[in-house]
Amino acid sequence: MGHELRPFMDKDIDGVRELILTILAKEYPFDRSAYSDSDLNKIAETYGGPKDSFFVVEEGGEIVGTVGVKEENESDALLRRLFVDVKHREHGYGSALVDKAIDFCRKKGYKRVFFRCTGRMANAMKLCMKKGFKETEKLEVSGFNIHKLELELR
Repeated sequence: MGHELRPFMDKDIDGVRELILTILAKEYPFDRSAYSDSDLNKIAETYGGPKDSFFVVEEGGEIVGTVGVKEENESDALLRRLFVDVKHREHGYGSALVDKAIDFCRKKGYKRVFFRCTGRMANAMKLCMKKGFKETEKLEVSGFNIHKLELELR
């Protein structure tokens, strides 16, 4: 079955929310204080700035992957909401999403991209490091580690 990697559209809102909240609930202790989901109620607004974007992978009418790019400041972007449905992992979707986000950041003139994750997000962390991100900070918070990864764009 074919898939399409494309920018978010308003019709995607329910599929994006379901994918992300399901993964958080199943794979991570879903603690609302640790994982705010307020951006999921207004994706078009949150990721609608001139240097922001949100991409999805759609397969068979279902949202199976997501990634967001959010402006941190003029030269830095944040990579956010990198999720791939468990049944669709190991098919290159995560890699394609990260490549799309990095390409977007280059086109928008960012100099650096940051990704923050917990130690439990090992697959996302490993994927970003494979793409050239380097760990620049590690903080222990309430018994788990938060990693800050950075990619210098050229």
